[in-house]
Amino acid sequence: MSAPSLQQKPEALPVNFEGIPASLKARPHWVLWQWAEREDGKWTKPPIQVNGRYAKPNDPATWTTFDQVRAAYEGGGFDGIGIMMRDGACGIDLDSVLSPDGDLEPWAQEIVDQYPGTYIERSPSGDGLHIIANGKLPRSGKAGPDNRLEFYDERSPRYFTVTGQSFGAAEEITDQQDAIDWLSGRYPKESKADQKAPQQTDAGATNFLHDLTILANAAQAGNGERFRKLYEDGDVSDYPGESEGDLALANMLAYATQDAATLDRLFRGSGLFRAKWDEPHTAGGQTYGQMTIAKALTSDNAMKRREVSASSSRKFVRAADLMAATYTVDWLIDGVMEKGTSCILFGASGSGKSFVAIDWACCIATGTDWHGHEVEPGAVFYIAGEGQKGFGRRLTAWQQKNGVSLETAPINVWPYPIPLSKPDHVKKLADDIAQAVSDSEPPRMIVIDTLARNIGDADENSNGDMGCLMNLLDDHLRLPFNATVVIVHHSGNGDRDRLRGASGLTGAVDYEYRVDRKGDARSLVCKKNKEGEEGEDRHWICPRTSGHRLTLELMIPSCA
Repeated sequence: MSAPSLQQKPEALPVNFEGIPASLKARPHWVLWQWAEREDGKWTKPPIQVNGRYAKPNDPATWTTFDQVRAAYEGGGFDGIGIMMRDGACGIDLDSVLSPDGDLEPWAQEIVDQYPGTYIERSPSGDGLHIIANGKLPRSGKAGPDNRLEFYDERSPRYFTVTGQSFGAAEEITDQQDAIDWLSGRYPKESKADQKAPQQTDAGATNFLHDLTILANAAQAGNGERFRKLYEDGDVSDYPGESEGDLALANMLAYATQDAATLDRLFRGSGLFRAKWDEPHTAGGQTYGQMTIAKALTSDNAMKRREVSASSSRKFVRAADLMAATYTVDWLIDGVMEKGTSCILFGASGSGKSFVAIDWACCIATGTDWHGHEVEPGAVFYIAGEGQKGFGRRLTAWQQKNGVSLETAPINVWPYPIPLSKPDHVKKLADDIAQAVSDSEPPRMIVIDTLARNIGDADENSNGDMGCLMNLLDDHLRLPFNATVVIVHHSGNGDRDRLRGASGLTGAVDYEYRVDRKGDARSLVCKKNKEGEEGEDRHWICPRTSGHRLTLELMIPSCA
């Protein structure tokens, strides 16, 4: 159960499309936004694409045209629109400066007076103002009384909301370089000396050496370049906003330390540290820094970035504790498989088992129901140890058949075998996944296709080797990411009703599905389902087009 909201969902001014300057409408830099509740009960406005997925300030492929965002907004389901400041445009945000009677605070009035003839509008809240002009800002970021003045331009890691609710007579954006230069001089960036000094501990020398070790290891990790960008440069351009960048850095630091005081000390030495870190952000007085650290040490986002050490983290649990806990089934695909579990998908060569795996993967990555079963959307990581040449064709066929674009879907393909029986290779894979994931698209499924091509020199007939393999997959992939691991495997040579090799594999997984083939007809049979019905059949027809199988043409649950 989620925590109760500290604030009601805010109201937003409706978008007046007729009031938006024509020069802005012509730009292909538009996004939508929706209210989203944060873990602290406050509300934020993440940028959204017309397809409902998150937009990214550093990815033009996730932006679109004015006409498309207008159609999507008017179709319902979105709270507003916004634009990425590009091509010389800049935005100036004055937060909470209008009284209910429409009077401006004196400092805000002084700023507005400097910008005659350029477009000004009310912000979505109705009590703030947005100034949009052409010109070059000396910097982006916050300034002014209580940091209620913010500058946006091409360097900003955030988008700029647009309402069309004009404030004043100007209907177009104009060149305002002189006013921009005046404003930058009037409200310079807060100096480091004005910020609260980092807290010191008694064990200064020891902490200093310990901190250097942590920072050196973090800088040399698989995501070291991203870490250095955040820690040394204070650059959050890879993230939707400053808060997301703060949390990303805190999660990276949590790799090396689970001590809140150490994490706090390290963050204060970073390029992201600012006065906001010590500002209260909850009704109970918890500061922004404390809130961020708590998320990094306890949230799912942090857990999916940490390696799980079996020798240090596993321990006995009292039966009474298990009985007192309430567990519900958290489905990845409703009725088919649960989140954070393991699954074997097996069949004879050419039976269509990879088709099923790709179908699962595409549905999860796009949030598309799997033949009537709801899915939990998220990122998919697919280890294609074989069939690499046909993989792209199969993705294209799925896209055409389902009418769902995979252009921005978070399907990440590794088109080479990986010897997953070797711990170093599994750890490297986990690091690569951790570097690729985002908070908005957590990893939901990891597909290993096939087992035979991805076990290195391990023996698939050895229960010992397969047991060690499953432990590695659990410790470094399934548990830390809370992702479902799907292993594609072959059926037995003499008995096609069971998977090939060690019998211990069946006992080690939570779900087992067999794919059968008879001509163009295929069937998917559930052999093991710890939370559903075993023995359930699904049938489909797989026609041939241009010499290769095109797609899963029809999949109908059996009534028998």
